Amino acid sequence: MKAILEFNLPEDEEQFNTASKGMDWALVVWDMDQLLRNKLKYEEHVHDTRKVLEEFRKWKYYDNFPDPTCGENDIVVKVKHASICSTDVLRSMQTGFYHYPIIPGHEFCGEIVDIGKNIIDGDINIGDRVSVYPLLNCGKCKSCYDGNPNLCDDYNFLGSRTHGGYGEYVTAPPQNMVPIPDSVNFQKASLTEPSAVALHAFKRAGRLDNIDTVAIFGLGPIAYLVGLWAKYFGIKRVIGISRSDHRLELGKTLGIDKVIDTRVVLKENHVNTVASERIYELTNGKGADLIFECSGSNIMQPQTIISAAKSAQIIILGNPTHSLKLDREIYSMILRKEITIKGSWSSTVAPNNEWAEVLEIFGKGVFDPTPIITHTFDLDQIQTVIPDMFFKRFDYTKVTLNI
Repeated sequence: MKAILEFNLPEDEEQFNTASKGMDWALVVWDMDQLLRNKLKYEEHVHDTRKVLEEFRKWKYYDNFPDPTCGENDIVVKVKHASICSTDVLRSMQTGFYHYPIIPGHEFCGEIVDIGKNIIDGDINIGDRVSVYPLLNCGKCKSCYDGNPNLCDDYNFLGSRTHGGYGEYVTAPPQNMVPIPDSVNFQKASLTEPSAVALHAFKRAGRLDNIDTVAIFGLGPIAYLVGLWAKYFGIKRVIGISRSDHRLELGKTLGIDKVIDTRVVLKENHVNTVASERIYELTNGKGADLIFECSGSNIMQPQTIISAAKSAQIIILGNPTHSLKLDREIYSMILRKEITIKGSWSSTVAPNNEWAEVLEIFGKGVFDPTPIITHTFDLDQIQTVIPDMFFKRFDYTKVTLNI
């Protein structure tokens, strides 16, 4: 890299465009120290723009960014395809990463090209096609011992805490390698991570034989995959709630039986009751038996409680965007309807290998996540793709990358 440029944060898209005009850059990120202290150290000072990305290999910021070395207990994977998670966009453009330089990307797959000398597992060979589980758990804490590595107290994570999949090579331990069936291509395999996250949420719900109606709040990639799993598990009625024309229309093609547009205001109230009113209409006054909260919206979160049937479950997947305050009447519904609320975090490859389960189902051709993909770009286009996604310059659901 010839220069590290660290700048003040533009307040809007127009300022962003003005500041970045004429720069040869790939992606903008905000330094966490800058966010916390608003105090910068400069190698080169330029006014009124942001910190230029200095993370990605084979781009002009680093002429000689080193490939990862293969440790004695490591495996090196040549990345073939990756998908972009919304958290990568937000971390790159708004909230920042844990440290720099960093190569983002935690939804990816590829081919094994090097194996550490201490790895003697005959099931792992150079040339194997694998999806890579991004969570590197410690294996020592109580959560790990209890069989919940996704809740590890001292974990590392590919693509946010250490280098991830938006580069040519990634190193990870052998237990994070999940073989890809021959019938599954790399693009489909790049969706293993979000598909496993959605499957894990269903496993958190437990038995499904008494579920007639599933309601999904906040249609996006994870929500669509939840909807596809609902149909895979034989749920009779799947309802999707959103306020985006693009996502409502796409939902209709992905097995969601009914969509609810919460932009339609039926009555004046401090709580938007559009979703719950329609859900009760569609369920003959019963409510939804199983609800997945994928929006992270403090406007929609109370609606999940109002919309729930007696003895219903609410599974929370969406990261909150704001603090949540519940009215007394809504809080009381949790008690009076005996609603169970559960969190769902990430997915697992041990002791329950949800990734292997996902890939096996992919391989059978009975579950296809690829319709959620709306755009595919080459990695060298990411310099425009990430800002365009952040500023919503095009309608997208899932964007993937050829590496």
